[in-house]
Amino acid sequence: MHLDKLFGSKAKVDILKYLLFRRQGVSMRALETELERTFPAIKKQIDSLKKANIVEIGDDANKRSIVLKEECTNPIKWIFMFGIEQQLKTTFNTYESMIDRYYLGKFFGSALDMDLVVIYKNCERPQMEEVKTEISEIFRQCFIENISVVFMSADERDKRYRLADKFVLNIMKHNIIPKFSLH
Repeated sequence: MHLDKLFGSKAKVDILKYLLFRRQGVSMRALETELERTFPAIKKQIDSLKKANIVEIGDDANKRSIVLKEECTNPIKWIFMFGIEQQLKTTFNTYESMIDRYYLGKFFGSALDMDLVVIYKNCERPQMEEVKTEISEIFRQCFIENISVVFMSADERDKRYRLADKFVLNIMKHNIIPKFSLH
């Protein structure tokens, strides 16, 4: 999913990601620094978002703060969450010989205690580090710094299931259907 094509600009997409996942009430100068973009580029996109009735610019004593309008936050967040999910799916499809399945957790609105659970097979440590790096990069691009990801081998999952492990049973208890499975 190419959000920059949907929203018309990479700078606009970065601004929305920042406001959704990092913080709101930020000034244009702060966005300039955080996003490493020029002030005119930030101002142009903020003005565009304001005209589209997506953001509000409040006046603080010392600076002008930018916030997403409350009624716009959830629909826009849903689009970005869908984009994250699609990027994860693409990544896992790339490594389908190593990844057995994955489960989206609490970050994605599921009852699972973790944000993402990845069940892998046929995998050496360097290969898994590559997958971990790609997953981290997906979240980092959205300014999401804290995400809880569990990597578990298929053998470990089966063993823990036989031992009635609470975490593995929790996946089954809440009928959490894997978002991706090769079976």
